[in-house]
Amino acid sequence: MVVNFKTKLCADYKVRYCCPTNSIEKPTAATMPPMFSKVKPTTRNACGRQAIHPSNQRIVGGVEAIAHSWPWIVSLQSRDHFCGGTLIDNRHVLTAAHCISSTNFRVIAGLHRRTDVNGPRSQNRRVLRVFVHEQYNSRTEANDIALVRLAQPVQFNNYVSAICLPGPNPQESQRVTVAGWGVLSSGGNSASSLRQVSLYVMNNQAQKAYGNNFDVRRQIGAGMPNIGGKDSCQGDSGGPLMYNANNQWYLSGVVSFGYGCGFAKYPGVYTRTSAYLKWIQTKINTA
Repeated sequence: MVVNFKTKLCADYKVRYCCPTNSIEKPTAATMPPMFSKVKPTTRNACGRQAIHPSNQRIVGGVEAIAHSWPWIVSLQSRDHFCGGTLIDNRHVLTAAHCISSTNFRVIAGLHRRTDVNGPRSQNRRVLRVFVHEQYNSRTEANDIALVRLAQPVQFNNYVSAICLPGPNPQESQRVTVAGWGVLSSGGNSASSLRQVSLYVMNNQAQKAYGNNFDVRRQIGAGMPNIGGKDSCQGDSGGPLMYNANNQWYLSGVVSFGYGCGFAKYPGVYTRTSAYLKWIQTKINTA
């Protein structure tokens, strides 16, 4: 699977992307309904574990995921899928700031086929509020992170659950996983079913490729050394970079930007979740 980014670095290494057709709305304060008390904090023992085990195939270009083996991955949809996201509890989704142009979209959990939004295992939720990082820079993609609050909590089951927030961080050359409904090749069509790809942490190469546009304290570089062909592609923006430690999965990063699609010398860049834990907790606690 090639997982293309919504944002791409141009030849001058500046980040550029197409502007949304609708204007960006600043999140406004909202009075929380009584159901907000139903938010269930996900315990360390409960998060990041699947009832359906994922594929362990290490295929160049990726593979279709086993249905519902990544139960925390959600699809952000307006008329169709436009970005990914990750459940961190039963009421909140972490995604990329560059995905958010308004609150006029829905979050679909329990989804495998992209269009099966009304399927028996899908949970369709309206958005109550979005929190875009206050220091998000759309020119450099710094602080490319946002939190989405659902109007109603999802129901956890074998097909919908939450990932763990970090915990352990993957180190250089360690294996990580990305999954989403991105295009299968640069400029191609979106995948009809959820796909996954194994990558390796490549912070050193990302620093060489992107220079000052890459900050290892707040970002992670990941790709496939030397051969390329594996990356995160358009439509996967906002989706998870996942790391397995002691049989639990952790949300190490959020798909942010890259140059082209699966180029060996240009790893994908992911917002480093561990750098934003305090910000995430503050927003979760905000009424």
